[in-house]
Amino acid sequence: MKIIAGSVMAGMLVSASALAAECADDSGPRGALNSYLLAMQSHTFDKAYEFVTAKMTDGKSREDWAAQQKLFYEGGEVNILNIDIRKAQATDDDASCAKQASVPNILKSRDKFNNQGTTEFEVYQTVKDGETWKVDAQETLFEAEGVQKWFPGEKVPEFKDQY
Repeated sequence: MKIIAGSVMAGMLVSASALAAECADDSGPRGALNSYLLAMQSHTFDKAYEFVTAKMTDGKSREDWAAQQKLFYEGGEVNILNIDIRKAQATDDDASCAKQASVPNILKSRDKFNNQGTTEFEVYQTVKDGETWKVDAQETLFEAEGVQKWFPGEKVPEFKDQY
């Protein structure tokens, strides 16, 4: 029993560490993410709303969600400095990327609590809503293993204490 469990666990680790296949045409998933992030970068939250699903907005109306984002971004003095969207990847549920895809992104930003700036390794889930691609979920990776899976060769920058 231990040998079987060990073999199953080893197989899971190998498959979890391998990146999914790239989408042949990732213009929809990448385009949706790019439009969303550019709108967030320019603090045009009502525009960003067009590129997200109800899941991303917790079902809030455009007006309520945009007001919440404005409060968060302005209150925290959040500024997105750089967006680096990578090639969209197939998901386990959609190998052809016809209805969903994962899109990695490296985002550099700064806020009033971290004036040095930060580098965030993110993976967005995008879905096709009718004929339109939208951002459905976002995960920020903190562990080196996850960063290496989605961003091979990249390193998590060390935070430098400024005291």
